[in-house]
Amino acid sequence: MRRGVIEAVALVALVTTGCEPTDGSEYIPGSYSVRESGVSLRVGGAACGQQPGTGNCPSVLMGLQPGNKLYPLCQQRGQLVGRNTWWVYADAPSGNRGWVASWFLTCPTNRLPGIDNCTAADLD
Repeated sequence: MRRGVIEAVALVALVTTGCEPTDGSEYIPGSYSVRESGVSLRVGGAACGQQPGTGNCPSVLMGLQPGNKLYPLCQQRGQLVGRNTWWVYADAPSGNRGWVASWFLTCPTNRLPGIDNCTAADLD
C-alpha cells in the first residue's frame, strides 16, 4: 500500500511544475501565463542575451496582456524587476520570440523550474 502512495506522489511531481496558473486560466504544460498588463516582450543586441533588461533589450516586439501564454526556451539572470533577477527567453503570441521578466509570469518561484540557462545556441 505504501509503495503505491509513493508512486502516485512521484507521478504527480513529474506531471506538475509547481507553476500552474493561479489566475484561473487553463494550464498548458510547458507554458506560463502573463499575470499583469503593460508587460513588454523585448529584444536587443548581444548585451540583451548576456544580461537581459530594459536597457540592454531596448526594442519592444509587442505588448503582452494578462493570460497571454509564453513558451520558455531558456532563462538568464538580468535586470532586477520586482524582487526577481530572472528573465525568460520565450516564444510568444503571433510567432514572436523575445525576453520577458520572469516577475510578470504566473509562477511562484523566481527561476522557472525545468528551464535551462540560455546559451548562445538558444539565442540564434
